[in-house]
Amino acid sequence: MDYLAIASAGRVVHAGSSCVYCAGALGAAQAQLLGYTPAAGATFPVPFVNPALMAWLIQPLATLPLQTGTDVFVAINLVAMALSAAILTRRASPRLGGPLAASLVVIAVFSLEAGTGILLGQSDGLMLLAATLAVEALDRRHPVIAGLLLAPLLLKPQLVWLVPPVLVIAGQWRMLGALIAGAAVVLIGSIAVAGAGHLLDAVGLVTAPTYAHLDLQSNSIPALIARPLGSNSAAWAASVSLAAVAVVVMVVMRDVIRANVLPAVAIGVGLSVMLSPHLGDYSLMLLAIPVAVLAPRAPALLLLLAAAFTAASLFNPLLALNESTVALVLLVGLGAVVWRTTHPGSADPALPVSMRSAPGLGNA
Repeated sequence: MDYLAIASAGRVVHAGSSCVYCAGALGAAQAQLLGYTPAAGATFPVPFVNPALMAWLIQPLATLPLQTGTDVFVAINLVAMALSAAILTRRASPRLGGPLAASLVVIAVFSLEAGTGILLGQSDGLMLLAATLAVEALDRRHPVIAGLLLAPLLLKPQLVWLVPPVLVIAGQWRMLGALIAGAAVVLIGSIAVAGAGHLLDAVGLVTAPTYAHLDLQSNSIPALIARPLGSNSAAWAASVSLAAVAVVVMVVMRDVIRANVLPAVAIGVGLSVMLSPHLGDYSLMLLAIPVAVLAPRAPALLLLLAAAFTAASLFNPLLALNESTVALVLLVGLGAVVWRTTHPGSADPALPVSMRSAPGLGNA
């Protein structure tokens, strides 16, 4: 259970130690939380791989009994998911109507993949809410607040890593500056919690064979290349290559991006998720951001993709023929959505302000 790793790191910090990535310290804290000591192996102790600041933040829940802390953490994330769904549905409703908007958003937020995050005790519901509020702040022309609201996603950097190039190309310097300030807080806070030496331990954990195999189990697009090859390195190479292509496309389309900052940021969040070299399937719930923002422009296409995504999620992933169906849908969907939203004939003068060029956002 992933919450066990986070809570045990919180207990390590609460006890005054900085060894949040040390197997011995985590094992002792996890045994304390579990009430017994499992046999040492690949699954124990569960490694903590988030920035160390996360361990400091989770302390109030980490001191609770494991089941109580898990229940509270899961409940907080479910509430965050529900709030995000309500906000994103309201955004899409004026053009789509309430039922259709709600259907698209709920499919994205409360998918079967999201359910695994709930079972594991993951924090992606809170990440989704932060991204949702950032979109709302940007739409209201508060770029600094939007950048600060994106900062919590840096606790899982793979969820936001392609947003900064969007902001640079769009000339959103205030939003970028706020995001960089948030990154500095995460970095300095993590150094204060774990020390510079222990932060390097996290790199060793992420690249260790016992952890790296998880990259081949994800449904991000790089897994389409890496999984058949059985190579974790291929996942990273594919991710970096695809990201480079995405940035080149952004540069070519810089005029479109500067005229449509909000959709561009939403697509940046979606690209961060879909092109990540390491991704828990529960993080796919963040695709609700581009779905809600772009759906008014191409409702039929998004509805078709949502149906395909749901159908692919029902396939047995243990069968070799089915293991990459979700990632394949994401790949086809990415191409279709980008083409539809950038095609010269797709512009709609009746779009709400959030989908049109917003004066003042271009160089905010």
